[in-house]
Amino acid sequence: MKIQPRQVKELREKTGAGILACKKALQKSEGDIEGAIDILRADGVTKAAKRENKETREGVIRLKIDAAGKKAALLELNCETDFVARTDDFLKLADELLETVFTGGRESLELEETSGRVISVAARIGEKITPGRALTRESDGFIGGYLHHNCRVAALVELSIESPTVAREIAMQVVASNPPYLSEADIPEEEKEREFEIFRQQVKDKPEAIREKIIIGKWRKRLTELCLLNLPFLHDDKISVGEYLKKQAAPTGEPIEIKGFVRWRLGEE
Repeated sequence: MKIQPRQVKELREKTGAGILACKKALQKSEGDIEGAIDILRADGVTKAAKRENKETREGVIRLKIDAAGKKAALLELNCETDFVARTDDFLKLADELLETVFTGGRESLELEETSGRVISVAARIGEKITPGRALTRESDGFIGGYLHHNCRVAALVELSIESPTVAREIAMQVVASNPPYLSEADIPEEEKEREFEIFRQQVKDKPEAIREKIIIGKWRKRLTELCLLNLPFLHDDKISVGEYLKKQAAPTGEPIEIKGFVRWRLGEE
């Protein structure tokens, strides 16, 4: 099968592997990018297929959480250049739109009055401005969050009970590590099988008596990359996030559990 240069380029961008390795992997997978990624991983050419969308837009992310930790909002406001994204007019508009979303939800961005504000600021700045993603979240537990100082990546974390410090620590962990899942139970079976097939390929030359033990070890290591609860804790990598949570004492003695999390990076869909 003839492999196109664009396929090699795409695979290199996703894995960081060399041209020749990418071409061989694509030939083995008959042009399938995902299959080629698995081949490269099985061969040890790339550690993992971490594919985070490239930034395609400039702008900022804004985050708001009420004092009780019961309601939160996230907003992404996009523009054409980083210069405009740092101007007072643009940042003020972002804050105003965040308040609008917090009060009225995503639909409030479609109102004529809101659209008029965006058009007015865009005309004054001389650059196209577009509201991007927006969401509101409410909880009967507790919501905490973290917005990185560059305003390009943010996270919301929902806990089972009120604990502002823990919520912020976990939100910072989510921003820094970008885990796709909360726990092993959340990983789809097809993805698990895909991982185990890669492991089986990696140990096929090992003695049969120890293959299963090696595979289990590889899976445990992989969980420290896939699942938030299994990640090494940001401020003490000798323990996992799950172990950190177990050490946190709630006033009632009730264990603190993570009910969910959201992570946004500027420019992602």
